Amino acid sequence: MQDLVSWSTARGVSFVRVGWVDSGGVLRVAAQTLRHLASTLENGLPMVPAVQAALPLDGVAEDAELGAVGQVWLVPDLDTARVLPWEPNHASCLGRFVETGGTPWAHCPRAALDRAVAALAARGLVLQAAFEHEFMLLQRVDGRLRHFEDSGYASAHGLDHAGPILDRMASALEDQRVFVRAVLKEAGRSQFEFSTEHGGALEAANSFCVVRETVGAIAAAEGLVGTCLPLVFETEAGNGWHLHFSLWRDGKNLTGQGDRLGSEAEAFVAGIFDHLPALLSLTAASPNSFRRIRPGAWCGAFRAWGYNHKEVPLRVPTERHGAPTNVEFKSCDATANPYLALAGVIAAGIDGIDRALALPEPIDRDPALLSEAEQRTRGIDPLPKSLGEALDLLRADTALEAMLGAPLMRSYTAVKRAEIDALEGVAFDEEVARLAEIY
Repeated sequence: MQDLVSWSTARGVSFVRVGWVDSGGVLRVAAQTLRHLASTLENGLPMVPAVQAALPLDGVAEDAELGAVGQVWLVPDLDTARVLPWEPNHASCLGRFVETGGTPWAHCPRAALDRAVAALAARGLVLQAAFEHEFMLLQRVDGRLRHFEDSGYASAHGLDHAGPILDRMASALEDQRVFVRAVLKEAGRSQFEFSTEHGGALEAANSFCVVRETVGAIAAAEGLVGTCLPLVFETEAGNGWHLHFSLWRDGKNLTGQGDRLGSEAEAFVAGIFDHLPALLSLTAASPNSFRRIRPGAWCGAFRAWGYNHKEVPLRVPTERHGAPTNVEFKSCDATANPYLALAGVIAAGIDGIDRALALPEPIDRDPALLSEAEQRTRGIDPLPKSLGEALDLLRADTALEAMLGAPLMRSYTAVKRAEIDALEGVAFDEEVARLAEIY
C-alpha cells in the first residue's frame, strides 16, 4: 500500500489506529487523525519505552528498565491496514518499534519474529502457520460472568443459538482479510472456535491479533463478553489457541514423508520438544494459562508427542490419504504475544535442525495414566506447573535468548514476574473478573 492517507480518505475513515502487542500480550493502539497521518507515516509515532513494560492490569514493571526516559518510534506496517467493521470510522494497522536512526528497537517483539523468519530463510526454509482460536461468549450478570448457552461439543443447538453473532464475527474477519476455514461449537459451555487459513509466520501473528480484537468487539456490540482467557471457569474447559505449523522449502511441504514426519521436519519438531518447558513462558504466557494446562484437559501437561494424540502438547495429525501436512502445538493460548511465541517456536526448531536432534518414540497412551517409572522409561516428564517455573527455564535457555536478544529477554521476564506478583494471593474468581475483558 503506497498511500495510507488516500486509502483511508477513500473509505471515509477519520482515524487510523497504529497498534502493537506488549510483553503482557495486550494489543494496544494509538489513534491518529488523517491530518497527522502523513507525519506518522514518515517518522512513526513517538513512544516512551515504558509502553513495552506495561502490565495487563495496571502500572509498569519497574524491573524491566523501560521507563519514562527516552523515545522510540512506532512505524506502521501498511500491509496490515484494515477498516474496523464494528467502527467503520476507524482504520487500524500494526507497527514495528524502531530507534531514532531506524534500526529495530531491541525490545520490539515483531523485530524478534523478523529475525527468526530471516534465520529460517537463510537455511532455505519457510514456516507456514495458523492458530485455532477458542473463546467464550458470556453474559455479565450482577458483576459476575455467566454462561451464554449450555450446549456441548459440536452441538447444532449451540451453533444455532450463537449463529448470528458468529456470522458477524466471521464476516468481520473476512472483511479484515483474515479468512475463516471453519467455526465449531467447542466442548465447553458457551465455547466456540474459529480456525483460520495458514500463512507465513508474520501473517499468522497478525491474524492472531485481529481475531482476538474482533471477538471482543463484536461480542461487546451484542451486549456479551467475548473472552479468550485460558481458564474462565475453574472446573470446566479452557480456551487454547493451538498453533498449527508446517515446514516448507522451494514451495514443497516437508512436514510429512510417507505416513510419518519428514526427517528435516522431525529435527525441527525435536528442537521444539527439547525447548518445550522454556517455550511455555512464551506460548502460555500468563499465570492463568497454567490453570488450563493440567492432565485430562487435552492441552499437554507432559512433555511428549504422538500421532493423532490430543493429550500431548505436540500432536502430528495424519491424513486419510498422503503424508502428514502439519504439526499441532497445543500448549498455546491467547495471552501470548504471538510474535514472541512464533519467534520462540522457530528458534527452537532451528536449534533442532542445527543440532540434528531426533524425537523420542511417539506415545499412544495418556501420559497421566502411566506410572512414574513408565514415564521415565519413555522419556516423559511433567511440564512446568507455573509461569514462574517456565520463566526460570527461559532465562537459562541460550538458544531462545540468542533469537529474542538479551534486552528483550530481560524486559519480557521482568513484565511476567510483575504479572505473577500482581496476581499473588488473588482468588480465582477475582483473577478472571480482572482479566476476562483484557484477553
